[in-house]
Amino acid sequence: FPYTTLFRSMAGSKRARLVARIPFMALVLPIRLSAQQPRTLPRTFAQQLVDETVARYPRVKSVELALLQGATCTTVAATASEDIGEQCDADELGPIRTGAPDVEAPTRDDPVYDITQALHDSAGHLIGAVGMDIAPESGMEGAAVVAFARGVLAELERRIPSADRLVQPR
Repeated sequence: FPYTTLFRSMAGSKRARLVARIPFMALVLPIRLSAQQPRTLPRTFAQQLVDETVARYPRVKSVELALLQGATCTTVAATASEDIGEQCDADELGPIRTGAPDVEAPTRDDPVYDITQALHDSAGHLIGAVGMDIAPESGMEGAAVVAFARGVLAELERRIPSADRLVQPR
């Protein structure tokens, strides 16, 4: 401890004045906080698209973008950092296989539509799935929310040149 020798050599009142000037945290041993800090989101093009989509559309509460990579499907970008790296489940794999969106209607506990759709690049190649939580406007029915989600998806797909580009740095 670097201050031990200094404190032992000082008289009581002089030590008290010095302690009053040094912030308490400077006196304690350094504490490793990395385990307590939240995960930072990756700085990829996919994450940029997710962030921009949520910023542009206030009704879109969250976005999760999953890519087919060989025989696996993994989330590569999301509004919630803890979702990144997760393997695709039935919600993502269904739309990838069938092309039809997976729509979960709002509930009392989760008042948003959870819509997952197959994701294509700008050339039309299937590259994965995108899930969105969308808050409906008052009086808006399921079909209108799905149409809105398709519009957001179309905009995303126009901006994706390839699956490889999504995992590259911004």
